[in-house]
Amino acid sequence: MADSKKPYDILVSREYSDGNGEVKNAYYRAGVAFENKAGGFNIEIVDGLALTGRAVILPRKDRAEDDGPSE
Repeated sequence: MADSKKPYDILVSREYSDGNGEVKNAYYRAGVAFENKAGGFNIEIVDGLALTGRAVILPRKDRAEDDGPSE
């Protein structure tokens, strides 16, 4: 079983067209998940966010990697 204190990101994908008209996917953080003792996940979704479609749960990257350069 994974470390129950380790957070996982809940990500949703949205398609968009870049400047050349090429269709790409962007991923947005929709919430956080933590593994529970039963082997499932407890999840928290961002307030006011309506979710439809597909979502993925991935281990959270270190904030230093994820947020870009620090000041």
